[in-house]
Amino acid sequence: MNNRKYLFLAIILIVGMVSIAAASAADTPASDVVTTDDTQDLNLEENIQDDISTNNDNGELILGEGTSTNDGDDKEITSENKKEDTVKASVKPKAKKAIEKESTKSKKSSKTTFKTIGKNSKNKATVKKIQKALKKNGYYLRYKGHYLKVDGWYGPCTVRSVKAFQKAKKLKVTGKVDENTAEKLKIIDKTNAKIKFENDKTFTREYNSGKSFDVKIVNKTNGKGIETILRVDYYKNGKRIDEEFYYTNEEGINYITPDYLKPGTYKAKVSCEEPNIKVEPKYKTIIIKKTSIILKAKDISSSGNENIELKANLKFKNNKKVNEGKVKFTVDGKFYTVNVKDGVATKTIKVKNLKSNKYQVAFLGTKNIKSKSATGKIA
Repeated sequence: MNNRKYLFLAIILIVGMVSIAAASAADTPASDVVTTDDTQDLNLEENIQDDISTNNDNGELILGEGTSTNDGDDKEITSENKKEDTVKASVKPKAKKAIEKESTKSKKSSKTTFKTIGKNSKNKATVKKIQKALKKNGYYLRYKGHYLKVDGWYGPCTVRSVKAFQKAKKLKVTGKVDENTAEKLKIIDKTNAKIKFENDKTFTREYNSGKSFDVKIVNKTNGKGIETILRVDYYKNGKRIDEEFYYTNEEGINYITPDYLKPGTYKAKVSCEEPNIKVEPKYKTIIIKKTSIILKAKDISSSGNENIELKANLKFKNNKKVNEGKVKFTVDGKFYTVNVKDGVATKTIKVKNLKSNKYQVAFLGTKNIKSKSATGKIA
């Protein structure tokens, strides 16, 4: 009886121990359990453990550093976080830096180089290019009785033509020319250009003479002129004092006329205002001198006892009227000084028994203009 009792207890104890062992095995992760048939398998596991990570709880394969798949039979990782971690883990430090560098380079190269052009744009040169391209592509459309003209004005006809072009090319229909539309119109031209001066590097002229120097911008590859916007910055003693903008014609030419510059020595920096045209600025020395004028005194008829008007006309050699400085009239030893306004200086005086039949006119000169004298008759 006692023997049977002990045997029963022993069986219960053995069953309990087996249950505990099974539960312990179930709690242990599959990746921590390595079953081998022989020593060779253990060595193989040691050699490749850096390249292959463990399976996750769902049985999906996660690649470690340096591991790649040979075919498309491997299961796709469903967890976005696990995908991200896997990709990061599979990129070695040097390769990661190279990818980041390439990504930054790609972002820089994708930067927009064409500024969107729309209705009433002041960029006439680019608008003309757009209009020419539209006309060339057959989008010479009519709006309220008017046809599209190549005039640099982004008006209703241009807007209508651009919209038609965008619709036909399956672009976003806005009526504005953005970079995508410009590319389809083939007006984006990252041109390597150069600026040429037709005469010497030093340009000497008189103040307000109307003389100019030629500037030409051409394509380096084919030598053809470029219709664009030139910018001219003027420097004196190293300080920028002003700027001007000029539209070149179809031959790439315009004439720079710095009429308002006062006497002195300047440096003119000529560059291109359009960002899609690559060109090195060019410099020219400009020397402005005092200018001479044409001065004429009006002949006067007088009996010698009434009031008379002394008058002088003043103009530059290019026929522009002088609008600065003073004139001194001298009659019978008396003088009268008046300001010049709109090319004229006048003075009404009372006279009695004039001794001379002439009067003198003297332009007193300014910082910009040389002095000048003339004689008027009194008959």
